[in-house]
Amino acid sequence: MDKLEIKTIIKDGLRKNHMTQAQLASVLDIERATVNRWCVGKAIPEADTFLKVCRILNIRMDNYLFESDDPLESQLIRLLIHLNENQKEAFYHMLNQMMELLEEKAVG
Repeated sequence: MDKLEIKTIIKDGLRKNHMTQAQLASVLDIERATVNRWCVGKAIPEADTFLKVCRILNIRMDNYLFESDDPLESQLIRLLIHLNENQKEAFYHMLNQMMELLEEKAVG
């Protein structure tokens, strides 16, 4: 996902929610100028901030992040969106362990 796509996602989300850049900035407790930089494509938010923006603006990220028709992948994405940080960390740890096991089986 590039700056242009992120800019479009945020601008469309603000418009659909009848929200101003200043209102979004207030909810995120950041400066309005920061949101403006995102909206004109001069900067992009950090990943965790972008996820917060998406939650605030009711934007489904799985439609943008993955161009896959894989139902399992879609289910995992929906699951991840709802996990807190500790749960995400545990999930990623488990996923890494599974990948290591699969690699061992492939080599062995």
